[in-house]
Amino acid sequence: MDTRTFIDSLASGNSAEAKEALSNLISAKAFDALEARKIEIAQNLFRDQDQEEDSQEEVQDEEQTEEE
Repeated sequence: MDTRTFIDSLASGNSAEAKEALSNLISAKAFDALEARKIEIAQNLFRDQDQEEDSQEEVQDEEQTEEE
């Protein structure tokens, strides 16, 4: 169901169908927002790990340079 179905249901007075259509619309929006947030978190998580690894490598390189 889509927004048009919701509006048509309201206009015709079919409250049960309008309620179902609205529920489906809200669920779909929430699901899409959740999926987008999961992707964002995953990207940030892996980016942070890469930055930490780069920082550790830099420290190790500096320590080796100081020893020489």
